[in-house]
Parts: sequence; structure tokens; C-alpha cells
Amino acid sequence: MSETEGQAELLAVDAEYLWHPWSPSRVSPDTLVAVSGEGCEVTDADGRTYLDAKSSGFNATLGYACRPVVDAIAAQVAKLMTYDMGEGANIPAIRLAQRIGELAGPALTRTFFCNSGSEAMEAAIRIARFYQAVLDSPERGLIVSLHNGYHGATMAGAATAGAPSPIAGELTPGGFVTVPGPEAGIGALRDFLDGHGERTAAVLVEPVQSRGAYVMPEDYLRGVRELCDEHGILLVLDEVTTGFGRTGLMFGHQHAGVQPDILATSKGLAAGYISLGAVTTTQHVFEVFDSNKKRAGFVHGHTHSGHATACAAGLAVIDYIEKEQILANVQARGDQLLAALEPLRRLDCVTDIRGRGLMIAVEMDRSRRAAHVRKLMRDNGVLVRRTAKNVVLAPPLILTADEAGRIARELLAAAEKAAVVEY
Repeated sequence: MSETEGQAELLAVDAEYLWHPWSPSRVSPDTLVAVSGEGCEVTDADGRTYLDAKSSGFNATLGYACRPVVDAIAAQVAKLMTYDMGEGANIPAIRLAQRIGELAGPALTRTFFCNSGSEAMEAAIRIARFYQAVLDSPERGLIVSLHNGYHGATMAGAATAGAPSPIAGELTPGGFVTVPGPEAGIGALRDFLDGHGERTAAVLVEPVQSRGAYVMPEDYLRGVRELCDEHGILLVLDEVTTGFGRTGLMFGHQHAGVQPDILATSKGLAAGYISLGAVTTTQHVFEVFDSNKKRAGFVHGHTHSGHATACAAGLAVIDYIEKEQILANVQARGDQLLAALEPLRRLDCVTDIRGRGLMIAVEMDRSRRAAHVRKLMRDNGVLVRRTAKNVVLAPPLILTADEAGRIARELLAAAEKAAVVEY
């Protein structure tokens, strides 16, 4: 990049050559071109620095330029960038699988590595269907998810969404259905499974839904576990966003004291430093495959499954979380933010404030008002997410008390300004 190239020049090139994810259209003129970051801050091509309260899509859980993670990646690249897991193994993959098993256990002990959250959920769905087929229940192909859930952008993951998908006609057989979540009580899922449990392979749940930070009530999650056990259905917990500290515990489901049959993780596993996803299953699920090799060989994988450098990053991330007491910080900063945002409830345009740990949403009465709040905050140097009517906060887990205070002040000020605007 030339030293004279700023946002405008780079975005002009972007508009000619780059296809951004989540949109078929050209880039917006106000898109931020990030060039560097440190701690919880990022700097754009014009030299302006922002406090990242959206953690660059939930990914940068340890912030930017976390030296132990950077050093671990550099050391592994210099030693052995990776080795094909299809015909061999590598030490970082072996050790990271062991660490995940120790953290997620006692039942969750077997980890399959992939490259993203979408890939993790795709693999989880295939494992669930293969599992039922091996147990002589091939008719059990139905995948059940909850309204407002999000489980990735690949074909099977997109099919679980309640919203219409342009690829719906291309989906693999077996069926996908969404049912009302905790807003309707556990009875809605019970009624569905009473009628369709014999066709159902798995139920998919996010401990905190990434679309708007809706927290699954702990008794509801325990009720889902009980229903799955009753009907012989696998419980798949999608912790792509919540896994590795986002909610204040290592995994979001630990708040409810339940264990899934299959656990999907990604974003916080390598903290955005390199692409990495994981699917962790119980020993029982693994043994169904292992004891029926002729029928259940899991012919599934990716070129970079168990990539040595990515797994080295994952090990460094877990070490940092534990050594620096990151989980305690998440709990403290999350409580601080929720308390500081309470005055927003007096505004008629604010309909809810919710969250757990450092995954918080302020719901507005209109999507346009939420978008206005987001813009006002960016203009004042704080980046937040907007999902429909929600202003979503997902800052790095290393957030300081001063930074949390600044986020709250800017959100309060922006919401008060937006409150008097007619849309």
C-alpha cells in the first residue's frame, strides 16, 4: 500500500475488484478499511483510531496484536506450518484436541477440526445424520432449530434459519424445520418432538443467539436436553460465537450445567488470528462410528483440517485466557456494561436490554433507529454491530473498565440523539 493511499483510494479499487461477504453489491463509500490494530482499537487507512466494540464480527476475542498468540503462530510456521491430517497428524492438533476435551468434558472428548463456524455446523449436522443411520434409523434425518437461530452460511447451516434462503431448493434431503424457542416455552418443542421425534436426528441450539444476543434461559436449555434424551435425539450446541469465554465461562452451556452430544466452536478458538473451527463429540458418538467402520466411515474433511499453525494459535489463546484470568474480566465488564446501560430503559424507543458476559444487545423500536445509533457511535470513534433492530456489543474479552465506560457513554448519547428523530 502506498503511504498516500487512504480510505477513498482503496475503496475505489475495492469497488472494482473485491466481492464482499454477505452482499452481492459494491462496497459502501463509508466502509472502514482497517490497516492495524492493538488491544481493543483498530486504525483505518486515513489514520483514525476506533474502539472496537463489535470485536470485528465476534472474532477478535483477545483484541489485536496479542503477542503470545502472534509469537505462537510465527514459531509454528517456522517449524512446520501444517501436515495432512488425512494421512498423518501433528502435535498442535493432538494437544489442542486434548485441551478442548479437558475444558469441555467430562463427556465431550473427541474433536474434529475444520476451518470455520459454518464448516463446524455442517460437519455436526452430517455427524448427527450419519449417527442415526448407523443405528438403523435412516429415516431420522430431520434437523430441528429454533426461531431466530443462526447456524452458518453453508447449505445445511443456511437451511436451519427461520428466514427464507435463496438456496432452499438445493438443499440435501432429510429436512430442516424451525420451531418456536423459549418465548413459547419448552412445550412448543415438546409438542413438535412428540409428533416428529421418530424422524428427528438432532436439535440445534445456541446458548446465546448471535442474532440479537437472546440468552437461552437455563431451565429451557436443561429442558431441551431432557427432551433429546427422551426421544433418542442428539443435542447439538452451536457455540461458534459463545465458545471460549464470550459469556464469562469457557462455554455458554456451562451456565445451565448441561452437556451436549455435539459441540461446535470457532470464533473464540483462535481469536480471529487464523481460521479454525472444531466439532467436539462424546465418546459414545465417536464409538458408534468407530465400531461400524464399514457402514459409518465419516468421509468428510477439509484440506486444512487440523492445520498445525491454526491449532498452535488455539493453544496459545486458551493459555492466555487461563493465565490472564480473562473469564473473570468478561463477567466484570459485562456486569459493568449492563448496569451502565440501564438508564436507556427510560427512552420509549428502547424496547429491551439483554445479554450475558460481553455479548449484549440494546433493542430499539426500529431498524433505522438502530442503524442511526450505530452511525453516531462510529462518528465518535466507537464501532458496534447492528442486527435488525438491535445495537449489539461484542467487544474483545480484554476490555478494560475505562473502555467499557466509554462504550456505555457513547451508546447513551447516541440513543438519546436518535430518540427524537422521526423515521
